[in-house]
Parts: sequence; C-alpha cells; structure tokens
Amino acid sequence: MMDVHDGVKAPKKLAHGIWPALCTAFDDKAEHVDPDRVRALVRALIEAGSNGFFVCGGTGEGRVMSVPERMSMAEIVADEVAGAVPLILQVGGTTTEDAVELAQHAAHVQGIDAVASVAPADRPNDLAAAVEHYAAIGGATKLPFYIYWLMGEADNRVTADGFLDAMKAVPNFTGVKFTDNNLYLFGQLIDRSHGSINAISGPDEMALPAMVMGAEAAIGSTYNIMPRLYLQMRAAFEAGRLEEAIDCQRRANRVIRILIEHGVLAGVKAMLGWRGTPVGPPRLVDPLSAAAEKALRADIDALDFEVA
Repeated sequence: MMDVHDGVKAPKKLAHGIWPALCTAFDDKAEHVDPDRVRALVRALIEAGSNGFFVCGGTGEGRVMSVPERMSMAEIVADEVAGAVPLILQVGGTTTEDAVELAQHAAHVQGIDAVASVAPADRPNDLAAAVEHYAAIGGATKLPFYIYWLMGEADNRVTADGFLDAMKAVPNFTGVKFTDNNLYLFGQLIDRSHGSINAISGPDEMALPAMVMGAEAAIGSTYNIMPRLYLQMRAAFEAGRLEEAIDCQRRANRVIRILIEHGVLAGVKAMLGWRGTPVGPPRLVDPLSAAAEKALRADIDALDFEVA
C-alpha cells in the first residue's frame, strides 16, 4: 500500500545540529534594529560552533517587526554569516501577503537558504486555511519551505498522514520545526514520511528526547545563551554517551526553569547584555526591571556550572 507521501520527492534537507533561534538585536529603546549588535551576536554564536540560524521567529520577534525591518534583518544576518552556516528565515506571523512579500525578498538575498512560516495568524486552527497560507508562501519562491509547527495550532489537530497528505499542495515543503510537546506525533511525522522530512525540534527543554525520536536538528531560544551545552549534548548523543547527554539536558533545564520564573525572552536578552553581547530590550514582552534582572543574575550565578 502506498503511503500518503509516496512518490513525492522532498527537497534536500538543510538543518542539522544546533541552531539558535536568533534574537533580534534592537537599540536601547527597541525602536530600531541595531545592525552592529546583530552582527556581534551572530559572530559570537558562530564562534561558539552554532550550526545554523533561524531568523525572525518567535524568539526573533518577527511578528512585531515591520516588513522592511524583517527584510533588513535577513540581509544583515546573511551578510554577516557569509555562507558559514545555513539560514532559515521565518516569514509568517502577520498576514499571508506580508509572508509572500518576505519570501520573495528572501529569494534574492544571498545566504538565505530557506523560508518558514507559522499558520495564518487570523485562522490558526483551520487546517485548510493553513495549507492555503503555506502554499502561497511556498509558491512565491523556489527556496525550501519549512512549517513552524506551534502547539495548539491547526497542525496539532490532524494525524501525521493527514498533515503530510495536505502538504502535497506545497511542492517545496522540506521539513518541520516542531515546537510541541507531543513527541509521539513528531515521531509519526518522521516515520510516516519515511524520514523524508527534515525533522527539527523546537522545545529546548526536550531537545534530547526529540533526538531520540529522530530530530536531525534543534532550534531554540536558549541556544543564544548556552549553545555549547546543547552542542555537547548533541555530540554526546551521536557518540552514544547517553549519560553525558542526559546530564547536559538536566543542566539546560535548570537554566530553563530559572528563565521561566523570570520571563524567558526578557531573561535571555538580559543575559546576553550582561555577558557583553547586548541586544537591547524585547518588543514582544516587557523587559526585566532592574530588581528582576538582579534576581535572575543571582539565580544563574548560584548554579554549579557555567551557562555557556
């Protein structure tokens, strides 16, 4: 019996390893993208060994940036990376028209290797609307197209076979950034596609379990502040050193627990600032107060390992 995806040739897989969901660096009032700060963060993360970048996603605050700002961010990152690692640009979050415009622009930016999108903002729980949205974006460019799968969206209301069948409408569909705790469904997407989709995990706190299920890459917000820990985790897992990999995930989750208490995005941006790579305050959420940042720093300093 032919599976729902049989006969569909998937584009080349792009994402492998550990990819920071890149923070967008703003000025001190979060009014403008700061190119110098963006470049400094990119350089630091490449030096740390990052395998790629996911640009203008949730951590990158794409949905609260204008189309020109997102275009500028794509150009700045691509120019700084200069082909050293692959880049996926997230173009969704507002309207389909904006996403199509951003995808078309991305196709002309040397160094942007693929585009991705969340489900349409106005109809996130409608699978037919989501596929129509994805097809419009995928059809706007020949670049590989990735789904940014968020827990609770339409994507989460279908079977793996149903989703893969629907995605036949997008010929350049390449993979999924799966930001969902349902690892059974993640595994089913991999299994029912015979491993043809590029499977990327999203939840930082479940990076290692997702590797067990077959994730080829991981994209996450805390990779901005501790990429080396996740790179060690991935290397240990691939080498069969499972106790070491588990220890890495436990350490990462201790940091994540602290960030959840204080505010993840604001906390990550604050940590980058006090480490000498300032990225400005967030737009999507309120920045930490001076007292909250002091408390966050005390909690991080109390850990018995270096967060890096």
